[in-house]
Amino acid sequence: MCAIALSFSLIFFIMLSYQFSIKTLFPGIIRNDYIRSGNESHLRGRVFLKNSWRVTMYKVRFTKLILYVHLPLDTNSITCNGLVGSWFSSRMLRESRITDPGHCSQQIYVKQRPKYINGGILGTMGHPKERKFYGDGDFVRKSGFRCFSSVSDINEQSCVGLKELMKINKNNVNFINDKLIHLAADTSVIIQAYEIIKNKVNDMTPESSLTALDKNDLDGVVSISQQLKAGKYKFKPARGVYISKPENKGKRLLTISSFRDKVVQQVVYLILNAIYDYSFLDSSHGFRPGRSVHTALKGVKFKFQGVKWCIKTSLENNFSNIDHKILLTILSRRISCSKFLALLKKSIKAGYIEDKNFVASNKGLLLESIISPILNNIYLHQLDLFVFNLVESFNKGKNRRKSSDFRRIQYQLGILTENHLKRRMRKEMWKVNSKDPFDPNFRRLYYIRYVNDFIVGVVGSRKDTTEIRNKIDSFLNNELKLISSHTKTSIIHFSKDFIFFLDTFIKGTWERTKKVITIKKKLGTSKKMRMTSRVVLNAPIKLVFEKAVLSGFFKVCQGRFIPTNVGRCINLDHSDILRYYNSVIRGVLNYYSFANNRKSLGSFVHGLKHSCARTLALKYKLRFASKVYKKFGSNLRSPDGSVELFIPNTFKAIKEFSNCNVSNIDSIIFRNWNNKFTKSNLLKTCIICGSSSHIQMHHVRKIKDLRHKAKEGKKDFFTLQMAAINRKQVPLCSSHHKALHNNILSPEEFEIFRSNVKSF
Repeated sequence: MCAIALSFSLIFFIMLSYQFSIKTLFPGIIRNDYIRSGNESHLRGRVFLKNSWRVTMYKVRFTKLILYVHLPLDTNSITCNGLVGSWFSSRMLRESRITDPGHCSQQIYVKQRPKYINGGILGTMGHPKERKFYGDGDFVRKSGFRCFSSVSDINEQSCVGLKELMKINKNNVNFINDKLIHLAADTSVIIQAYEIIKNKVNDMTPESSLTALDKNDLDGVVSISQQLKAGKYKFKPARGVYISKPENKGKRLLTISSFRDKVVQQVVYLILNAIYDYSFLDSSHGFRPGRSVHTALKGVKFKFQGVKWCIKTSLENNFSNIDHKILLTILSRRISCSKFLALLKKSIKAGYIEDKNFVASNKGLLLESIISPILNNIYLHQLDLFVFNLVESFNKGKNRRKSSDFRRIQYQLGILTENHLKRRMRKEMWKVNSKDPFDPNFRRLYYIRYVNDFIVGVVGSRKDTTEIRNKIDSFLNNELKLISSHTKTSIIHFSKDFIFFLDTFIKGTWERTKKVITIKKKLGTSKKMRMTSRVVLNAPIKLVFEKAVLSGFFKVCQGRFIPTNVGRCINLDHSDILRYYNSVIRGVLNYYSFANNRKSLGSFVHGLKHSCARTLALKYKLRFASKVYKKFGSNLRSPDGSVELFIPNTFKAIKEFSNCNVSNIDSIIFRNWNNKFTKSNLLKTCIICGSSSHIQMHHVRKIKDLRHKAKEGKKDFFTLQMAAINRKQVPLCSSHHKALHNNILSPEEFEIFRSNVKSF
């Protein structure tokens, strides 16, 4: 009872001192003058305490007394209206709590919020920091929610899920995003990024660090999350190696990042894509969801009708010449989260290791980085905006005027009276252009970009085309510090010469010596129609054969392309060989499904058929392809009858566009069929003991990494190749994973491991 009475007396004393004693100024003598605030200076209503250090001190002392037992305060308190506090003998907050952030209508400014230590844990009183303006004097919870200040401009929607972030930026393409680091540090987002990249080919290559792929478990995800949230994540330098380019065009640098860095890069990509994808213009088609080579070529086919001149341009060393300062300036216009911008800066300046020497990355982007494509699109989006403004200022007129020949015939038809003369003049009218292609009062400008290649179609004079090219070159040099390639930049008469864009020959048909007239039937009636200008898209047949020679499908003999066997496939199963050839055949036909000369691809497909027969002849030691056809049929059906070679019934031009994800024809012809994909078992249990803690993935590396063991005689090449093709990714706890690598599993554990692997 005495303790309770003492507590209530202490509460009553503090309340009295709080209600009647706190003043803006204490009584004192300044320059021989006695001053005091008076009773009217009680801290009631909205106050601003920037210059009152005494009141700040009293507020700090008072709020340090607020603890667990709820104590109602008067509505004029300097904390918040209706706020209830609690008291404790230690006069310290044991644990941070949260109250409704919307109940506080007063604005309290404190230069530095006090901190306390209770039980060795550094806590906070919920006051605003000098650099961070959130907090309103309330309690703060540790469960992940944040309390925003009533005087701040922070939007609570700035830290939401990826879908909400995408929705906000879709509705407002100028939205400024904040607190993105909290979204990047979300473990669910990190796991989603891991699931996306786990099966990519480059993730199976040796890394620049000693951390192997199968050591990325849930503990690693939590570690990445904590480092991102604290702003302490550091990207390791990538490992740089030189590889040969296709078509014997020398070598290029290939950089390989660690798996942890790739996961974080994928996280950054997901956030950047949610922010920027809806702000990109329709003219941008490279490395975008729902956009591809086909969408770019479709835009050329249907927008470039009637184009007179065409500018074909490719940026020289685009990725390596991107200026970091300009890029970060562009990013800061839509992103205000300093930690996220710092993470982006670390990623582009991580550098790489070449011949054991560190090479700093002070300029440009690494081609193999996951975020490089979208950063390139963000950078070149400025070019898209510039050309968009150029289009609006260049376009002129609504319709072309009628041509002089057409108007002359119309005039004669009006004055003629004899029917046979009118019929003759109408036939002449079908043979002339109805519109004047050289109308100076009608101008149009069209623009399509795919990564660093873009074409500009001009309906106008060559002089206008030259001026447009000079303006674009000036903008690239002055604003983006980029240079257009002189060898790949040209002005072409679109209706006379082909342009080569995205592995396709493109040409207009505006000028014709004779107009083509056709009769079309619609709703049971026939109607004569004039064939107007069209854009022709042709597949480069010879170029496709040349690429197939480099891939080993053909050889050149006296200027002819002769099918040959593909030796790298002979150890594959019969059905896998057929699937490989089917993937190439279907890939090429689907890529050029829009081509006007699609029938010419029939020779290429039948050549691949003979190449497949010769590969099977080498596999079964039949010597001749004719024996293969006799044994397995014309479509080379597999022995179990499940797979046969795909040969279409017709190669007729279908002129269709599809949203295929193939970036170029090289990825089809030069693909490596030995790379098999596995399903992630990240959240499963150990297949030996059933434990769900500290799960790691165990797998066999891909075949090219196992060839060294074959050369050393440890295992025969065929066994290693089959192991690589049929490799499986299985979950193991850390103890059994180490025991497996050290070959110290007990016979019982090894038998359990071997039997359970078969179920994956």
